[in-house]
Amino acid sequence: MRFTFPTLIIVSTISAFLYSCATQGESSQNTTNEITESYYGSVIETSGAIDASTIREKLSEESQVSVKMEGTVVATCGKKGCWMDVASGKDTVFVKFLDYEFFVPTEGVEGYHTVVEGVAFYDTTTVAALRHFAEDAGKSEEEILAITEPEYRLQFTATGVMMEAAK
Repeated sequence: MRFTFPTLIIVSTISAFLYSCATQGESSQNTTNEITESYYGSVIETSGAIDASTIREKLSEESQVSVKMEGTVVATCGKKGCWMDVASGKDTVFVKFLDYEFFVPTEGVEGYHTVVEGVAFYDTTTVAALRHFAEDAGKSEEEILAITEPEYRLQFTATGVMMEAAK
């Protein structure tokens, strides 16, 4: 069977489109010794990451720092995967993703080890935003309405995320 040039162009375009849709959101996976690493956003080099609990020390001298941070996923946005909380000693670091360009899984990753690369900083989150995030996390109406004050906390804008299943 012979294909004409326009037919080949159409088939190639459709194949490329279907491939890009199937791989959107997850940059790559690397399986080694039964540990699966999943990457979202930019694929990052995970060596040299600092523990999430030490970020505060770095921010004592600067208003923001570019850093690779590692920790444990505590929660993710249950609706779209547009944010996650990472344990950092006494509380959590709120991690969002640069320009809303990528998302992480919405469930099943609590307890996963993660390395995120990007910028850490302190910022105030409004009551409306806190309520929105609480709704995303599946909190009850009562818990959402109990949020009445803005919150100043450690935040992180990630350009890349690696997650691996808890060992």
